[in-house]
Amino acid sequence: MRSIRHGRVRSMRCVSGLCLVMMLLLLPVALFAEEKYTVDIVRKEAQKITIAVAGFPSLKVGPKGEDFGAQAGAILTDDLKSAGIFDVIDPSFLPMEAAKVDLGQEKGLLPALNSLKVQALVVGRLSSRGGELALEGQLFEVTKGEMLSGKRYVGDARTLRTMVHRLADEIVYRLTGEKGIASSRIAYVSSVNGAKEIYVMDYDAYNPFLITGNHSINLSPRWSPDGKKIAYTSYRDRNPDLFVIDLETGQRQKISSRPGLNVAPAWSPDGKWLVFSMSSGTGTNLFLIRPDGTGLRQLTQGPHIDISPSFAPNGRQIVFSSDRGGTPQIYLMDVEGTNIRRLSFGVGDYSVSPRWSPRGDKISFVGRPHGSFDIFLISPDGTGLAQLTASSRNNEEPSWSADGRHILFTSTRNGSRHLYIMRADGSNQRRLTKDGGESYLADWSP
Repeated sequence: MRSIRHGRVRSMRCVSGLCLVMMLLLLPVALFAEEKYTVDIVRKEAQKITIAVAGFPSLKVGPKGEDFGAQAGAILTDDLKSAGIFDVIDPSFLPMEAAKVDLGQEKGLLPALNSLKVQALVVGRLSSRGGELALEGQLFEVTKGEMLSGKRYVGDARTLRTMVHRLADEIVYRLTGEKGIASSRIAYVSSVNGAKEIYVMDYDAYNPFLITGNHSINLSPRWSPDGKKIAYTSYRDRNPDLFVIDLETGQRQKISSRPGLNVAPAWSPDGKWLVFSMSSGTGTNLFLIRPDGTGLRQLTQGPHIDISPSFAPNGRQIVFSSDRGGTPQIYLMDVEGTNIRRLSFGVGDYSVSPRWSPRGDKISFVGRPHGSFDIFLISPDGTGLAQLTASSRNNEEPSWSADGRHILFTSTRNGSRHLYIMRADGSNQRRLTKDGGESYLADWSP
């Protein structure tokens, strides 16, 4: 991934509760006394599908002589490992030379693989014609000896990763019935030359590209349910205004610009509404608005700060953070703004950044049980509190993958803010962004 130069962000003057809201969004640092609660640290892993990858013989094309065949095989292997549901067999343990297996030879290999308890086999081949690349992949169920899928993708060197990601998602779908995440993308904030800009990259941190570029402060990008738009807050016009950008056309629209705060947007599951925080009288409350800026509707009222909302997958409830009880905690309410009740207990006096899982059974959030910030899970009924990160400085800003199996988050465990990924049980925590700057406030696409 190409490196991005980062600079210092210019200071801002706090207005209308802005300092406290930015603490809720970015860098909460106050200390507190430890509370006596017991929290389980989750480390459970479901049984995985054993799969073998074969084929992808060497294919060197272009002036640099890059081996695109080997690259395709490596990308697919990484995608399958990252899915968290596969045990990818090391090629050295296979009863054949994996790279020499060609399409059409699979049937003769299945009995030997079956004896090794391999459940699935994928064979791929990359070919070229002129400047065009063709990726072919076939998936077999080993025990029954049946081909489950055969796909062909056409592109060029620039789209090689995209083609392989699509093949990986096809494999996940055929073996699980669920959509894969290899073709998903991540929107995030990065400091660039004294500004905070929003970028979008592939789920594996490749191919980043800038979507703001206004040399200002841009925060909290949130994907629309169809993955075509991103809502975000920008100080481009000297006020924290709410924008929506269409990634296909490049058109961007300012949809809320009331003086003061217009921050922390979240989309409804049907894409027809955004819930966000806006300054209102002496407080910061939650409002609904349509993506075209019409239909503004207030949900909460009072002098407190309500921030970081997230819709339930069924669209009927909203989880958010509020200091209405004296300290920031997690609350639930119905989508009409009624039936507000506190959800977080036992994780200190500071709980923020709730995000509803795509499956609807869990809510991730950030708590502070022992002086540093960590990520927790809880069920919407308040049971099943579980700690996912521990003893690694601050871990914040969780965001779910569309399959509900992974969580993207920001961590300072290596000294500066970078993006990390872990499985939804807290296992396999690994750093995602590796350039020299800082990356944070990320959101995972559908």
